[in-house]
Amino acid sequence: MPKQVIHPLTGHVYRLTEDGLVEVTDPKTGARGIFDFQARWQSGELRHADLQMAGWVGRLARRRTARQPEE
Repeated sequence: MPKQVIHPLTGHVYRLTEDGLVEVTDPKTGARGIFDFQARWQSGELRHADLQMAGWVGRLARRRTARQPEE
């Protein structure tokens, strides 16, 4: 599965961070924002994210965690 996807309408890049949040970057302006998988703003200048895109990318972290064997 990809760690990042590009929104087909806005061109914003949605990338999964190491801590399981979603970083959204506008490649035109360089503006960034950090969101959870429900597109709730956490930090950064971008304050809005697409709910579907954030959910799809953000849930990658939850799936990876679920597949990790317990130690």
